[in-house]
Amino acid sequence: MKNISLILIILLVSACSSIPKGDEGKSSNTLIQKPQFNYKIKSLPQTINLIFFQNNENIILPQEIQGFIANSFFYNSRISYIPKIVLSPITYTQCKIEQNKVNLKIIFHVSNQPMDKFYKECIQRLPKAKTLFVSTSLDKMGFENAFIVSREEEKYKLIQNISERSSRFVVIDSKNNIDKNSIVNLLEDYKKEIVTSKTYIDEATSQSMLTEILLVDRSKERIRKLSRRLAEKVSTNSRSREDIDGFFLSVDLKEARNLKPALDYISEKDFEIFILNSWDTNDRYRFLEKDLTGSIHSDMPIMMPIQMPKFISDENRTREFAIGYDAFEIILLRYGSVSSKNFIYNGLTGKIKIEQKETIRSPYLFEITDQGIEVL
Repeated sequence: MKNISLILIILLVSACSSIPKGDEGKSSNTLIQKPQFNYKIKSLPQTINLIFFQNNENIILPQEIQGFIANSFFYNSRISYIPKIVLSPITYTQCKIEQNKVNLKIIFHVSNQPMDKFYKECIQRLPKAKTLFVSTSLDKMGFENAFIVSREEEKYKLIQNISERSSRFVVIDSKNNIDKNSIVNLLEDYKKEIVTSKTYIDEATSQSMLTEILLVDRSKERIRKLSRRLAEKVSTNSRSREDIDGFFLSVDLKEARNLKPALDYISEKDFEIFILNSWDTNDRYRFLEKDLTGSIHSDMPIMMPIQMPKFISDENRTREFAIGYDAFEIILLRYGSVSSKNFIYNGLTGKIKIEQKETIRSPYLFEITDQGIEVL
């Protein structure tokens, strides 16, 4: 705990000293924008307990905790709201959580992996009142007050926006994130027909996988048979199959940059390409993504090549940081704003609506063009 306290002090001093006085946290195209409210300071929680799982007490604070603290210090000089933040890391040997004089508990489960059994059993003992549950899983674990930032929301967003004229799809997932079956089921719910589904292994095998899917080798075989039958060489190009409308890729950004050009080269066709980022890494989109031109994505604004608030450094351009950052903003809106009903906050994770008993996040949908990223 001493090491965590020292890291926290360094982080707070760094965050406070790096916040420019004139920065309002707006991007040039308003994908992200801080709310403009006169917050009721006395209504805001004065002591906040941050609860999170940590395998090793000596490692640096998780990015989501850093994001929460950085946004807290942004507001220190703006609205004079300086809550006491109590850290409660849960380890494999410790499940001790501050209960006294805490106005609000925030439980963080920000991971692509299922919740650790020890952590789950620990937080299930906590009372549900005066608690915000922040998770990347759709399971709210019984907490009514929850902020869910799930990759599943990106999946639904993409599938809901597939045009009616596209009916036959190929689904490809990654070996690090095998979820093609759930995507197939969801596409079928939307009356789409699945031609086939495959798992991307590596760059070396991607071309042969796509050749097999598109039946290009069968086209070459037909040409050879026709040449033998006519007893002369037939000069023509092998053709890929014509009964596929689009591809749904559930892969990492690096893998997508390999698959999309290979698909274009082998098929010589313009399929509808929908790409669901695996969230395995925090690779960010470039301003010009020539390898991904024409594909449609859904992701957090923090991963897009847009202007960030100046106090968010490059190493903090992560989804985890964005979740913690937006969690603090939700605290202000839910407990301190006068008129947040039906208000849409443009956050680092997406559009966020604060309702009476629910916090709803909507991801962005965007197309990569030869001019840059176009938000749809």
